Amino acid sequence: MERRASKTAYFLNRALGYLALIGRNVRLPDGAGVWVLVADAERAPWEVAELLIATYPGVDSNRLPFIALLTDFDVEEFENELRTRAPPPEEVAAAAGEEEEVDGEPVIVPETTR
Repeated sequence: MERRASKTAYFLNRALGYLALIGRNVRLPDGAGVWVLVADAERAPWEVAELLIATYPGVDSNRLPFIALLTDFDVEEFENELRTRAPPPEEVAAAAGEEEEVDGEPVIVPETTR
């Protein structure tokens, strides 16, 4: 079921690592994680970042990407951008440190970074 923002506000998705200003009645993006309302739209993005430092100590709000999603079209474009950035499934498995089998011998693939 698609979820929509009940009001224009800032939302945080820790799994995706994004802070978004999402417009009222605009669809919340699909994908990993949960979009959590963190502040009203009356604040500036840098004020919200300061609030996040106090509220979510594990989030580096100074490096958190920010996006404004004010229409459903904006959300579609954002989802398309996320899909093009996602590594192919075989790279995800290798980055997760899963074992691959080559000629019956298990091979451990080291974690990769970009």
